[in-house]
Amino acid sequence: MTKEQFTAEMLACLRAALTLRPGARAEDIVKFIFQGMLGVGHLLGPVEQMQARVEHETAEQPSDPEEPLAEPVSPDWVRLNLRRAKADGLTPRVIARLMLSAPAQTAFTRSDVLRACAEYAAQAGQPAVAEAAERLRDPHWLPSHSDAYRARYRPAYRLIPAEWAPLLPAIARIAHAAAGQGRTLVTLDGPCASGKTTLAERLASVLDAAVLHTDDFVVPHAQKTPERLTVPGGNCDWERLTAEVLAPWKAGGAGLFRRYDCRGDRLRDPEPLPAQSVLILEGSYCNLPAIRALADVRLFMATPEPVRRERLIARESPGSLAMFDRRWIPLENAYFEAYGLPDENCIVIKIHAVKGKSSSYSRNNERHTFHHSEGGE
Repeated sequence: MTKEQFTAEMLACLRAALTLRPGARAEDIVKFIFQGMLGVGHLLGPVEQMQARVEHETAEQPSDPEEPLAEPVSPDWVRLNLRRAKADGLTPRVIARLMLSAPAQTAFTRSDVLRACAEYAAQAGQPAVAEAAERLRDPHWLPSHSDAYRARYRPAYRLIPAEWAPLLPAIARIAHAAAGQGRTLVTLDGPCASGKTTLAERLASVLDAAVLHTDDFVVPHAQKTPERLTVPGGNCDWERLTAEVLAPWKAGGAGLFRRYDCRGDRLRDPEPLPAQSVLILEGSYCNLPAIRALADVRLFMATPEPVRRERLIARESPGSLAMFDRRWIPLENAYFEAYGLPDENCIVIKIHAVKGKSSSYSRNNERHTFHHSEGGE
């Protein structure tokens, strides 16, 4: 995405915001453009400090489940509404971590903001916006909302990377579940190469969660009987996973687990699970009935097949790719079909990857766009 394209999309977000808040003044428009291009970097600090600030502001705000949770500011940034976040159970610590997930650098400068303000001023016939933006030439000046805007619209938000917006309902569901009990198990299922591991790591970073992989619980060779493998999901050692790890952990136990070494066909030495109170179990087969019964929140990745195929080709050898086609993908498909996945209790997360576009969340030069929906499709 070029700077011109980015600016055009950002100004479209601005015009949409102004239809909702027509009382915005020139300085409020400058602040919107400043945030849309430069993000939240100037507000970042230690997580405890940021958490304290959010706690202080949230305490003064009423809970409002009717307001939108996130408002787009640009392709890279959204404003997270603190009143709605409070209603949805997004804690100040989670909000602080969402802010800290922002990239260390941005592609834009104050000069870019000045030009964008001048462009908008010319398009909208509002020279006052360009005049107000002149203060950006002072490298220490930061825009703020007008008193009139504050009085009329009561702004209470934090800026977070736009990649998180469609994931906020899932994050809120997890945070809400964690607030009401000692330990919370989240399952993250989906086809191979759908982005489960990457998303699990990203969610763990903002939820302060531990991550466990079903790939570490493959059935040992001695148990791979024809009878067992005819059962959908039979190649997952769900008995050991639930009995040794998940059930004791949910009950407040130590949370030890043993990884299965496929090449050596042996169980490795016991390892302790990290001490976090939220555990994300990611990987295929984490919706088998015995595991599902222990889960508090269930997520399912629904990534388009062409995207998954491209990833498999990029990461697997020809021989390994042939094994996926011949064995692993058919086994996964049989499992999804047998158990009707995703079902109505899954939070479905769609991801699309578009080559060559800039984004605060990228891997292999992809731009990742998540979409959230309730229930199976």
